[in-house]
Formats: sequence, C-alpha cells, structure tokens
Amino acid sequence: MLFVLLFCISLFTACKESTQPGETFFELRKIAKRNPDITVLTGGKGFDQQVLKVRPSSENTTVTLWKEGDKGSWADARYLVFEIVDAEDYSGVINIEFYRKNESSDRDREVPQSEEEAAGVKETPWLSCLMGVLPKLKTKVVLPLSYLDAQSLFVTRSPRQLKGTMNGNRLDPNDIIKVALRFGPYIDPWFTPEFEIASVGLTTSLPVPYPPLQNPVIDKMGQRTDRDWPGKIRNEADLVAQNLQLELLAAGSKYPEEWSKYGGWKNLRFRATGFFRTHHDGKRWWLVDPEGYAFLSAGVDCIRLTSSGPVDGIQDLFEWLPEVNDPVFSEALSTGRNAKNMDFYRSNLIRVFGDKWKEKWSVITAGLMREYKVNTVGNWSDINFARENKIPYVLPLNRFPGTSVQLYRDFPDVFSAEFLSNSEEFARQLTEYKDDPYLVGYFLRNEPQWAFGYHNLAYEMFGTTQESVTKNEFIRWITEKYNGDIRQFNDAWALSLNDFQSLRSMTFKEYPSVKADSDFYSFSTIMVMKYIDIPCDEVAKIDSNHLNLGMRYAWISSDLLYRAGERFDVFSINGYGYDPPSTAEIAKRSGKPVMIGEFHHGAVDRALPATGITGVLSQEQRAAAYRNYIEQGFARPEMVGMHYFQWVDQPYYGRFDGENYNIGVVTLNNIPYPELTGAMKTTNERIYKIATGLSEPYKGDITRIPPIHY
Repeated sequence: MLFVLLFCISLFTACKESTQPGETFFELRKIAKRNPDITVLTGGKGFDQQVLKVRPSSENTTVTLWKEGDKGSWADARYLVFEIVDAEDYSGVINIEFYRKNESSDRDREVPQSEEEAAGVKETPWLSCLMGVLPKLKTKVVLPLSYLDAQSLFVTRSPRQLKGTMNGNRLDPNDIIKVALRFGPYIDPWFTPEFEIASVGLTTSLPVPYPPLQNPVIDKMGQRTDRDWPGKIRNEADLVAQNLQLELLAAGSKYPEEWSKYGGWKNLRFRATGFFRTHHDGKRWWLVDPEGYAFLSAGVDCIRLTSSGPVDGIQDLFEWLPEVNDPVFSEALSTGRNAKNMDFYRSNLIRVFGDKWKEKWSVITAGLMREYKVNTVGNWSDINFARENKIPYVLPLNRFPGTSVQLYRDFPDVFSAEFLSNSEEFARQLTEYKDDPYLVGYFLRNEPQWAFGYHNLAYEMFGTTQESVTKNEFIRWITEKYNGDIRQFNDAWALSLNDFQSLRSMTFKEYPSVKADSDFYSFSTIMVMKYIDIPCDEVAKIDSNHLNLGMRYAWISSDLLYRAGERFDVFSINGYGYDPPSTAEIAKRSGKPVMIGEFHHGAVDRALPATGITGVLSQEQRAAAYRNYIEQGFARPEMVGMHYFQWVDQPYYGRFDGENYNIGVVTLNNIPYPELTGAMKTTNERIYKIATGLSEPYKGDITRIPPIHY
C-alpha cells in the first residue's frame, strides 16, 4: 500500500499542471500535434499512463517542445524536467537544444566535435546539452537552468541520469525563442530507437524520486541483468577461473627482442641523453628513449586499480552493495566528489585474489602490457604502478594554475599576481619526478574548457561586469591601440563612450562592430600567450630533463590553440574518430611533433549500453578500428605517440560524471576483450616498421555509425 501511495504522489508531482510561479508543465497533446511525423500520443509500456511516444527517423530526430508565445517562463523557472524511458537495449542520447533570437555571428557558435554529431542538424542551436539515459529505466531528467550561462560544461547528475555536457554560448533566458529535444542514435537498420515521455515542463524545485525498483538491474559483479552476451561471467567460480588463467598468460609474456628496455627500437639509434627527447631525422619526427633508441609511444590511459561510480540515490538498481564496514569488500567503497562510490572492478579482484588483490593486479597488468606490446602508461594512470614496473609513463600535472576570478569558464585572470604565484606552486610538483628516466614527459593539463568551441575570450570577459586585472590590462591596451583617442575608438566600435574607463562597467551580448570583434580577438591572443608562457616558464625552472607535452586539447577549435602550442615540445590533442585528426596541419603550424592523448572505439554488443565518442558495430570492428587508427597514424611523419582511452570499461551505472562506455581493454571482471587485445598485439609490434616504411599500414573497412555518448 505504501509503495502505491508513493508512486501516486511521485506521478502527481511530475505531471500536475502547477500553479506555482515559474512552474509550467507542457501539454503532451500540443507537442504531439506540433511534431506529428515523429511523435504520437498513446498508452505507455514503460509508464502506466498516456505518453508521448517518440520514434526518430532518417528524416527527423527532433521534437519541438516550446516556442516563443507558449506558456512558461524560462527566466522564472529553475529546472527543465522530463520523465522518459528509452525502450532499447542501448542508451538513449538526447540533445536539449536552445535557440536564441538576434543571432548576429556564426563565428561564436559551438564547433561540433565530429561530423557524426553535426549530421542531420538543419538549424544551429545557440546552446545545447547532450544528455544520456540508461536503457529501459524510467528516468526523471533534470537540467538546472543555471547552466544557461555556459560557464560550466558538465551538468550535475540526478538519480538515474547519465552524463550531461553543455555546448555553446552564454544565453539570457529572456532571449530563448525555441526549445527542442533531438533524439539518437539513429541509423537504419542498426539503431532505430523508441522513447516514451510521460511529462515535461519547467519547475522551481527538484522532482520527487521514483519508488525503489522491485527487480534490480545490476548483479553482484557489476553486470547488467537484463541481457546476455559472449563472455558474461556466470558465477564466482567462473570469475576466479578466468582470472587465474589470465595470470598464467601475463607471467609468460615479454616485449619483442628488438625493443630496448624502454620499448624503443634497437634498429635505429640517435644521441642518448639519459632522458626522453624529440628528434627529426630529416624524414620524420621521433621520440628518443634515454638510451638513444627511436621510440614511438603506444600507450593506454587510466591503467589503475579502479572503475567506480556514485550510487547515492540509485541503491535500488543493485542486487548487492557492501556495507561501509564490510570486512572483505570495504575497499570497494569510497567517498569522493561528495558521493558514495562503488567499484566492482575492485570487488571482483577481491573475490579472486583475496587480500593479495593489489599485488596480483600490478603483476598481471604489467604482464598484459608486455603481451599486448603496450610500451607506455598513459594519462590518469597509477604512477606508482609505472615506476615500480619500470614502464615509460606520461605524467598529468595537477591543479593547473587558476585564480579566484575566472574570466570565462576555467580561464584565469592571467595578468594577476595570483596567477604567477599559483604557477610557481604548480611547477613544484615536478620536483620528485625530474630525475626519473622512465618519465616521457608531462601534460600541463587536459582539455581546457575555454577551448571547447570557438570563443573570443576577451569578448566573453565582458559578458559580466566582474572586475579583473586582465580586464584592466585590456582597457590599458585598447587605449594605447587607439592612441588615447576616444572619438576614433567610438567610430571603430560604434559606441558613444565618454572615455576608455567607461568600458569597465560595460557588458556585451553582441559585438558592437566588426572592428570590435577583431580587437577583442587580438587581445584574446595576448591572453592565451600569457596563460601558456607563465606556467611553461615555471615548470622549465624545476624540470629541464623532460618533455612538455602540452594540454591535450579536445580538438582544434580556433587559431588560439596553435599559438599556445609554440611553447610545447610535443603538441598533444585528443583525437576521436575512425582515423587520427588532421595532424599534418598541426605540425606545420606549430613546428612540433604530435601526440594523440586519447582515442577509442566502443560497441554495444557486449556488457555496456554506450559506445563512447566513436562507435562501431561490434567487438570485431573495435579490433579493426584500433589497427586502422594506430597504423594509419604512425605512418604519418609527425606522429610520435597515440594513447588508447582506456584500460578498464566504465561502470554500467556511470562513472562520476555519468559515462558508461564500452571502451575498456578489459572488462570490470578484469577479462580482456580478445578481439581488441589480439589487434593491439599485432599492430603495436608493427609500429616501427610502419613508421620507417618497411611495412604498409593496415586500412580497415569500418562501418560508421552515430556514437552513443554524452
């Protein structure tokens, strides 16, 4: 009886026509009438009520929820909330799109990460949120409207909700003219999804959670319960047997005889310095290992003893979770990012190896790296693991210098004394690594959020009246540029200011003129060089032995990133796709060799419901995609390293931010994917012959599909 009562209260809360200020639930009938080619109002399967059924097609994947003139105030509400079920075995991908009036510049719109993401979009939203939902699970998706300011990329998760990523530009709620949901993935005949929407609207408070599930969807080994696949672990005895067999494989593994102790190629030698360095031999770029041998970095990211995710608010999804004081499994639980986290990768290793699980993991994982010819421990890995096993590694530096005032997203007040002081502190973390010959180099940071899309940083700095040292410097700079002549400046900028200091209190929602756009961009270049120069100067003072590997940009979103690359020894970029990105242009414009910090390919034919940023149809195609990417990449003369993301699959219920992708070399049960690891072994052993033209690179025939990622 209590269950029924709770369910009714929850349903009423979600679907009522609210009379509270700022709360409006949109009429499903009106939405269906507005979108007749993609929606129908009908009885639900996932919900015991009438629902809006959505069936994307090759012609249309978008449902318009709201248009200017409809009921509802985006300025008065706090949340957009909708109840949804994805009826398929794979995750649903939903883009929440906001359209803005008075769009004046295509230049400021977000640049898609891939052609696949841009496909089928006839209009360009000003701001959007890419969101994921688990399959066959009722979910109340919550988007806090505070994210319309575009200053944070990643949306805080609500129960059952997966990752949410913002893309686009600052948006005043009063400027919204249309809001739509775009659904995916769709490609006939492989992905033809169906969704049910039970309610959608604007609220001023968070929705009431659903009642607990009666039938959990995740078993005690972290696997989904609603489907089978080849290699699924049936019981604990099966888990133990497969891991003990893996231990034997790892113990008998070794690197090729023609590789040096660092994984370099003994057939080609240059000057040795005792540390890794770069070298161009007249034909191509190389890394050179400490002994002088030519070295190409074939690595894997996130080689570490964890793959956890938060369980607060979703405990009902699990058949089993250990108690905090569990004498056996307590180390599978942790508290981080203000959440309770469960790690089935750890609990599975504990089931197999007991209190020796950490030592066994280290020995087995090092052996598997040798077996699969992986010569580099990539980013976000266990550095102690790399150093203890004497494997070359890259180091992600922590806490890139920020300031209390952020000018746009994570871009700091670079002209402030605080930025310099924090850069000095930032550099000191290299002290303990500066003499380690196994350290290839360090990344200054990963994927700065200000670089997600083209953004004119100086212009964005004037999106608010916030004071900063950098804004003061801009006013000094622009005054000097116009020789202190306010009339000349006003003519160029189409303004009518009394003096240059009046800029201090101004904000801009549009560029006042084409010349203003250009001036802002010129100063943005100065800002970025300051952002790069100061930390680079400081790390070089501490460590002159190792390579500065740059910032692992998400993609090249503007020329500002090329300018930033002038200070790096290696230009690093994260390159998702079936082939590496256009690295020849990067090398030409930066004058530096290129390293791919991360890439991957995933499928939904096994344990997990999402592919990650680049999707393929099957595990066999994951193998072909790996071979194609690595071999085509190392055939390029500028490429010196490529690191696959990542060692372990992500949890079904989502890691800290909600990613739950099939991208691991091994599963949460520590069992390798045989197709992928077979391809790694074959290809990684060929990289030096491919780089020198002794062997032709593999070219795979890979079916391109829309990615299932968020």
